[in-house]
Amino acid sequence: MNIYGLLRKIKYKMLDLYRKLSKRLVYVTKEELKRLDTIEQSFPNVLSTTETLSLIVNNRLSICRFGDAEFDICQNIDKTDKWQHSSEILSDRLYNILKTKREGLLVCIPPFNSTYNNIKYWHGKLNFWQYYWLRRFEALRPLFSLDTYGNSFVSRDAVFYENDLSEIKKIWHCRKVVFVYGKGGRFTYLPELFDNIKEKREIKVPPTNAFDFYDDILSDCLNYDTNWLFLISAGPTATVLAYDLFERGYQALDIGHLPNCYEQYLGVIESPESIPRILEKV
Repeated sequence: MNIYGLLRKIKYKMLDLYRKLSKRLVYVTKEELKRLDTIEQSFPNVLSTTETLSLIVNNRLSICRFGDAEFDICQNIDKTDKWQHSSEILSDRLYNILKTKREGLLVCIPPFNSTYNNIKYWHGKLNFWQYYWLRRFEALRPLFSLDTYGNSFVSRDAVFYENDLSEIKKIWHCRKVVFVYGKGGRFTYLPELFDNIKEKREIKVPPTNAFDFYDDILSDCLNYDTNWLFLISAGPTATVLAYDLFERGYQALDIGHLPNCYEQYLGVIESPESIPRILEKV
């Protein structure tokens, strides 16, 4: 890490400390802590990032990832999201994918907790996902019907802390890769991550509400033969697209903000969601 990366890391550590001190006034009750213990005991089995990564590499699995946005949409929660508005079709697709068990496909959800949680001290001492499960787990619990889930943090900075970069890059080593991502969005192509691919192609999709153009996006993807690996960064649309490409014989991975999370791991940025970008008109 260069001196600039080190200085940024120190800066973000200071910001983290400030958030911690400023939220001490938020009181986490004993009842909330007790509920969290109960939730953890009944939480679905989620593989580690290392186990998830190993399955992807060794078995060439496709992955469909779920985060808070996908959970909200598949439960028809009326929540304004500037990146993807909800719809009945998208909600139904996400709901069904979350409950799907298919050979060659790994559905991924966030673990109950992680040392490398994306936002710490979100609610007093609780980080983002602890507070999220506290509020939403009971409603989501009926949807978690599989025996085991992959770890959706395989596309967050946790994967870089918990695994060697060389192991992560085995996913696309000497593969022909199609990158599907939002034009003018947050996705950043980093050569240090992808310098071992054989060939690269790109499909740029609308940076917001990409699912409105889903049929066209899928059609563009199907112009490639099944030897191509798809790496998709397109919000909830990526979850559905990875599934539909998997059904057609492709290996497709919803990689979310993986390159930006690598920059977060290096200390270049504070978080992948905080990158200021001007959205281009498509």
